[in-house]
Amino acid sequence: MKIREGFVLRKLPEMNMVMATGKNVKSFNGALMLNETGALIFECLQKGGTPEDAARELTAEYDVTEAQALADVQKTAADLIEAGVADP
Repeated sequence: MKIREGFVLRKLPEMNMVMATGKNVKSFNGALMLNETGALIFECLQKGGTPEDAARELTAEYDVTEAQALADVQKTAADLIEAGVADP
């Protein structure tokens, strides 16, 4: 899976927002809100990491098992694909 070009993560003091840039602005209405875990996953995938890489980052950052981390990554990935922010 890969984050599409033209989407950026903006970290604000109280929230993390995925926003469209360029030509994506016309087809993507609003912004996608992510919690800290979602932001970590987004950043990893945007850098070209795999879902497994993102799961490893989650286990390093949070007290979570590899299985739970991978399940969280898969859920977030599915949400990003559904929103049109990522390609499978």
